[in-house]
Amino acid sequence: MPTNSVLAKFTPLLAAGLLALTACAGPATPVGSDEPPIDSGPGLGDEQTPGDSMPVDGIGGTWIYAEGTDSAGDLATTAEVTIVITDDEIMGAGACNSYSATLTGEPQSFAVSDMVSTARACDETALMEFDERYFAALAVTTTAIPTGGSLVLQGDGVNLTFLPSSSLPLG
Repeated sequence: MPTNSVLAKFTPLLAAGLLALTACAGPATPVGSDEPPIDSGPGLGDEQTPGDSMPVDGIGGTWIYAEGTDSAGDLATTAEVTIVITDDEIMGAGACNSYSATLTGEPQSFAVSDMVSTARACDETALMEFDERYFAALAVTTTAIPTGGSLVLQGDGVNLTFLPSSSLPLG
């Protein structure tokens, strides 16, 4: 009878151990299949784990102005300000006016030249002043730093932070 009580004590422990081993085994994939396991998904492969920041592939795309500073201090607005970056151009909408400029170089060292903007008058003086400072700040940026979901443009006394347009909430 002592044998049965020892076996009775180890059976739950053995069952728990087997359950733990099968949980660690991962999903089954048919031999020779190119298909990923059914429960795999973005960020769950060998190269990424949940919680890793997604890589930023270059600086191209549409960005929304978040915050910044220039030589006069904080550069803030309540307007939605955008920048679209292509291989050789930046363009977008300031607080009141649209703009475009030529972009040459690489993200680590570039030049903005031939900046032009529309000349619409705004109802609010603060928005016009923002546009003037923002366009001047963009014109002196020389470095782009993708920072895991945002983009920082920097230059002489300038630091402008942008978020990808797809990160904004809908509605």
